[in-house]
Amino acid sequence: MFKPKGLLSALTALVASAALLFTAQAAPQARALTIGAPSGVDVAGHQHPGGAPINWKTVRADGQSFAFVKASEGIGWTNEFFEEDARGADAAGMKVGSYHYARPASDPRAQAATYAAQIARVPHHSLPPVLDLEVSEGKSPRELIAWTRAFTDELKALTGRTPMIYTYRYFWTDHMANTTQFSEYPLWLAAYQAQAPEPVGGWSKLAFWQRSESGRVNGVTGPVDMNLFNGNDAQLASFAAGNYGNFGGVLNGLVVPGAPDLGEDASLLIGAILALGVGAAAAPAIIEAAKESGLGAQAAGELARFVEDLNAAGELPISELQAMAAGDSTVGDLAILLDNAAHLGGVDSELTLTAAQVDKVANAARGAGVDLPAIDSRAVADALSHAATGR
Repeated sequence: MFKPKGLLSALTALVASAALLFTAQAAPQARALTIGAPSGVDVAGHQHPGGAPINWKTVRADGQSFAFVKASEGIGWTNEFFEEDARGADAAGMKVGSYHYARPASDPRAQAATYAAQIARVPHHSLPPVLDLEVSEGKSPRELIAWTRAFTDELKALTGRTPMIYTYRYFWTDHMANTTQFSEYPLWLAAYQAQAPEPVGGWSKLAFWQRSESGRVNGVTGPVDMNLFNGNDAQLASFAAGNYGNFGGVLNGLVVPGAPDLGEDASLLIGAILALGVGAAAAPAIIEAAKESGLGAQAAGELARFVEDLNAAGELPISELQAMAAGDSTVGDLAILLDNAAHLGGVDSELTLTAAQVDKVANAARGAGVDLPAIDSRAVADALSHAATGR
């Protein structure tokens, strides 16, 4: 859940390119889904380009019921907008939570203390504090499980709060050995696909599903993570009051209409990336594999360029890709892995669109019967690139 997630934003933006052509021409709007599951966002510092504030009253009016705000990462790093956003969301009538991006290479108790100090700054923190667990930094599953236990125990001792775990399927099944430990805590699972995912480990149900990280919500500049709560409004209120058992059922088998879907099997694509990593293939092979894995030509090209940048910087996560290839991972899982590798390695891969690419998408949409208005291709390309990168 680190931000900005350049690759994931680019892929989901391009998968939903026809819709984004419309939203680039007018103020984007995220309509509340009429499925009975409350919708919410999670935000970090990059939702404040140039220090611009989030208009939380507008976010609430756009159908969002809750917000999680990044509080901290590792030891000592804190989000300068944390208190502003948490208080603003609460004042707008939203349920408020926060998250800590785990860096397992450093002490878990010190990280819990960093996070607890942030939580103490916000009096109306109604949702459980979240451990965002998606990188191992070289720890074995046994070591990572012990690290997670130390963090959660310390956080409970410092705050008196029951934490929630945020993760994604590949990470939990591989790096956490699909442990059934921690199922006493609620689960927040990232899966960028149209159908709600099944839980992992020892959980019988999700509490929250992070379904997209390229949503558009009035009041927020640029793309934002979109989430659904597994319950109704009354159950969300109960959950926020500390009842972590009275929810569920709403997400079972749910398919979100029209959602960008990165849920295809990634095995072929991972193989092509590994081949590039050892010099046995080039970008065209990745592009072709990406197309066969459900991505369009432009999204495939952006993925190939992102992978080339990682490889050139020596940050391509070869061992993790090999482990992922042996499992059952989605294109979304792969994109999360690569984005985290870029974050840890400090790789800044510029992901941009050209006017020619926009024209190609627009013409294809018109050919499919979509009634698109006349557009300024250069302006739309710039808007989509901003949505894809957060820049």
